Amino acid sequence: MIAPPVWVHELAARFWATAGPPPAFPRDLTRAVTAALRLSLVGRPGLSLAVVRAYLDRLGVPVPFWGPDRPLRAALYCWRGTGFLFLDENDPPAERRFSLAHEVAHYLRDCDDLRRRAVRALGPAGLEILNGRTPTTDERIAAVLRDLSLHPHAHLMSRNADGRPSGEAERDAESRADRLAFELLAPAELLTDEHEPSALVARLETVYGLPPAAARDYATLLLPLPPLDPLLARLGGQV
Repeated sequence: MIAPPVWVHELAARFWATAGPPPAFPRDLTRAVTAALRLSLVGRPGLSLAVVRAYLDRLGVPVPFWGPDRPLRAALYCWRGTGFLFLDENDPPAERRFSLAHEVAHYLRDCDDLRRRAVRALGPAGLEILNGRTPTTDERIAAVLRDLSLHPHAHLMSRNADGRPSGEAERDAESRADRLAFELLAPAELLTDEHEPSALVARLETVYGLPPAAARDYATLLLPLPPLDPLLARLGGQV
């Protein structure tokens, strides 16, 4: 079984250290989110980009252009370390559970962790920059040397016509958010005794409450198929 990356362990541990003891499985992260993160949870039936825009417009919150309207399971909008996490109330419980964990993962990695790294690298000036101040030349150089982004906005909403992430940055962010969401809902260390993919998928659905597609994706990460023997591959191509 493939162990999760170190960063996944670190961010999950930091989250639970702030939120308190994890709830029983299947985990509902609602209380943990409100206790640990500077996020407002907003449920709306038939969630879409237009619904998110309208909600933020009514609050006078600046909204970037995200492209044409489309339905959403969830969305995250952050500014200066706080934000709004939107969920589609019409989704089944398992889908809402995973959507919440996925958006929480985005917040932990793409917002909160970025701000913590900025403080470590630049002190209070790091937050000033992420809050909108233009960085100095020296600050830009320091950020580059530490592989640190100083962009206050991360627009990761671009999608192709089929709804899939349209760029490398979007695909990478979505993949990493999924990986951390899996760990928050079903820690890999509790699954090391499972070695059969279909049994693992069933367990992820029934015990940990993951929706079917997410359960299959997680099982594939934990129990990847062994590489095909080159000889067998050549023989298979001749059949």
